[in-house]
Amino acid sequence: MSSVLSEYERIHRELRDEGYIRSDYLHGDKLWNPKIMTMKREDLDKLKTFRLKRIVKWAWENTPFYRNFWKSKGFDPDMIKDWRDITKIPILRKDELRKDLQANPPFGTIMVPELARRIRFVGATSGSTGLPTFQGWGALELDYFEEAQARYLWTFADVKPTKVYANYLNMSGFYSWGPPLVETAMWRCGATAIAGGGETYFSWKSRHNLIFKLWKVDVLATTPWLHRLIGEEAKAEGWETPFKVLLLHGGAAAENTKKKLFEVHPNAKLAISVWGTTDGHMAIEVPNLPGQLVVWEDMEIFDIVDPKTDEPAAEGERGELIATLLNHFTMPLIRYSLGDYVKNEFLTDPDPTFGITHMRFAEPIPGRVEWMFKVKNNLLLPIYVEDAVNEIPDTTGMFNIFIYDNDMDKLKIRIETRRPRVDNEYDSKAKEILGSRIGLSKDDVDIEWVEPGKTIWTGYKLQVFVDQRKKK
Repeated sequence: MSSVLSEYERIHRELRDEGYIRSDYLHGDKLWNPKIMTMKREDLDKLKTFRLKRIVKWAWENTPFYRNFWKSKGFDPDMIKDWRDITKIPILRKDELRKDLQANPPFGTIMVPELARRIRFVGATSGSTGLPTFQGWGALELDYFEEAQARYLWTFADVKPTKVYANYLNMSGFYSWGPPLVETAMWRCGATAIAGGGETYFSWKSRHNLIFKLWKVDVLATTPWLHRLIGEEAKAEGWETPFKVLLLHGGAAAENTKKKLFEVHPNAKLAISVWGTTDGHMAIEVPNLPGQLVVWEDMEIFDIVDPKTDEPAAEGERGELIATLLNHFTMPLIRYSLGDYVKNEFLTDPDPTFGITHMRFAEPIPGRVEWMFKVKNNLLLPIYVEDAVNEIPDTTGMFNIFIYDNDMDKLKIRIETRRPRVDNEYDSKAKEILGSRIGLSKDDVDIEWVEPGKTIWTGYKLQVFVDQRKKK
């Protein structure tokens, strides 16, 4: 056995032995892992410093990519004395990663060579902005990811024995939140798991609706838009969805969207936003703290930068989200840009319901940096528009924003309405609602009205941002 593999397996055993990955799955604790979830802040800081030093040293010694990339930027691992020194590490963006993957397929030189033959799961991005980037997950990474999932599923969503959980995320290959979550994290919690897959809902609608009714699904995980569509379908067919907890994945849910979800899912008592990436990053909305998403700090470190300068954003300012996974040794992702646009404000007081000490985002993650657009010099994101669309009477909440220029003179949007005929009064009132909510006049809004089912979707995600700008 190579020394690298030996060390990898030793670290994996250490994480389990020290309780960071809980191994006694079925228990009576209110929190999945109270020892770790309620650690003292000073202990979390020490842990982050230790783990950041360890993963940086590991990457320098074992991955040609980081050694070459960091040397070219003048960075050396000895520069890290404390976890707050993370801002000294050069930012890694997807274009750098993609160059390496293209030159050295399939994983590039970023993966530890000795571990590449032992990966248990291959993840990949959608490739919507170019060549997909692939990730290799080994036994340690999957184990920790499943632990992180179990923490919020058990604690927040009451996913426990006798409960039925349906995963209507992407069940196709290369998606880490699909089969690995259903087949493993659910088993840890002792729940019954249904791997439905949201991408087939449109073609097998009657079959999926029958499953919801027959199995009396307690917890449904999918995008906010598919949640809304399923509820609307149930109402139209004259039955009530059984869901008690709605897990909202794939995009931030506007507050008005949540209100609409409770209207179409009358048995739901809780709607929780779940933010995450295919790479394994995550932040989960804490019940009773709307919009505040907790980060498992034993798992990763976030920092926020000005995307124009790469310098740390000032507290309270918005910027680009940068993330470091502390326990991904097979294919380290260190100071990797996630492309999300967030406010640099975190809360560290224990939450009042569970006493969790890990930090929380002070407000929701509204969207990706590339989803920002301008109309009449007003900087906007789709979530702001979504909140307004849900105030327009007789709409399904489904919409597409068409981006035709870097600074548009009008908001060009397609919206679904249930009205068989749209008159001038309805159209004018809708433009007024939209404009007033996002800082425009009604004359700055151009609405294309369509019947339900005529907006653009990508699988189980509503395509809220349709980029029609000519590529240079």
